[in-house]
Amino acid sequence: MEDDCVCEYDSTWDTESDGEDPAFYSSDSKWHPTPRNMRAAKDMQTYRRGYPNLTDDECLEDKMNNLQFYLNKSPSSPDDVYIDSFLKEWKNDYKRLERVHSYIQWLFPLREPGVNYMASELTKKEIEAFKKSEDAQKRLVESYELMLGFYGIRLINKDTGEVKRAENWKERFGNLERNMHNNLRITRILKSLGELGFEHYQAPLVRFFLEETLVRKTLSSVKRSVLDYFLFAVLDKQKRQELVRYAYLHFEPKDKFVWCPRKIQRQFRKAEKRSEVVGNGEGKDDLRAKAKDMDTKEDAMDNNVKSQKGDKTSKEKINLKHLPNQKVRLSEIKKTPKKKRDDDADSDGELQKEGKNVCNKLTGQQTPLKTSKPSLLSGREEKIPRTEYDRTTEKDGVEEMSQESVPAVNGSTVSGSKTTEETTNGKESEPMDTDSSPLNGDRTSSNLEIYSKNEVDGTNKSK
Repeated sequence: MEDDCVCEYDSTWDTESDGEDPAFYSSDSKWHPTPRNMRAAKDMQTYRRGYPNLTDDECLEDKMNNLQFYLNKSPSSPDDVYIDSFLKEWKNDYKRLERVHSYIQWLFPLREPGVNYMASELTKKEIEAFKKSEDAQKRLVESYELMLGFYGIRLINKDTGEVKRAENWKERFGNLERNMHNNLRITRILKSLGELGFEHYQAPLVRFFLEETLVRKTLSSVKRSVLDYFLFAVLDKQKRQELVRYAYLHFEPKDKFVWCPRKIQRQFRKAEKRSEVVGNGEGKDDLRAKAKDMDTKEDAMDNNVKSQKGDKTSKEKINLKHLPNQKVRLSEIKKTPKKKRDDDADSDGELQKEGKNVCNKLTGQQTPLKTSKPSLLSGREEKIPRTEYDRTTEKDGVEEMSQESVPAVNGSTVSGSKTTEETTNGKESEPMDTDSSPLNGDRTSSNLEIYSKNEVDGTNKSK
């Protein structure tokens, strides 16, 4: 997947230095859509590379109009103002500085034309001569301070270029917010400083605007120009990279930051996390221990999940040893829907109760009931079919109940316990399974009495 934040006009993250690759704009360059301002990126790249497609005409010293202006030898045009007069009379005259648009091309000349067609563009020879002139350099710094004051900023260190808010910053920031054409002026100032030997002034001013727009949340109208233009006017690549990193760390939301490739943004995030760890007093050993501890925790979590799955599987297995007097085959177990299982359980309970009542009426005593206990599968009840019983047991049980009230064949009355022993041939009868006994079917109490008498007489009259 292509990185949508890679810009062909931004060499900030290239290995080669700016200005050494004039063939950068070849038609063979691959292009893909990007949310970044391509016009701004191309403009700033052209500036940083020293205008590779621009050729200077022969320029004699007396034709160096910009140098002559800064040496106070010729006035600006069309305002017809000398530099010394301008620095004295226009200083703090904020209304005139805002209203007039023809002076900025003289104060901060470039190798590219501006809106004042009467101003002259810089040439390479003029730039070299300007850098050698102390008077011109001194006046340029004064012009810079004048314009900073107009924007509510103060130069506090002429050696490093450090700046901070001026006392009237609130009023001047308001003017910046209202008049966005000043963004173009600031871009020109930054470019000119880089051309005329004050490139170390660029980064402090850009850092000031980044802090104001991204951290202090002021100058919202300037924010986009700071990121599209100001930031990429810095000629020092290392300082420019640091400023991009500062911008990314303070920009929100992060996914909308388009002024460096995504892979560079990932590097910023990793470096930030490492710095936070180091800031907390953790060294390399601590980092390794922390990573190992995280791996251990992840392994423990995986083992816990596996053990839970094992427990669940073991619960689903049926242990036949826990089912006394039952002969069950796994193939006979049927999983039924929950609703059906509930209905079966209710019907089993009713059959048990009915069988118990019939036995109590016939015998006058309580006969122990034997019901099969369902096993548990995954916390749910499964119905296990009842085991078949010997019908002889039922017959013997009925005889046992009927002998107390029915006379024997020889006319004598036989006790219940004795009859039981004789009819079972010395075998102890098993308790009745009311769920599977025919007593729970269509037989009634009267039928049971007839059935019992016939069994005693040895004849079956119901046939």
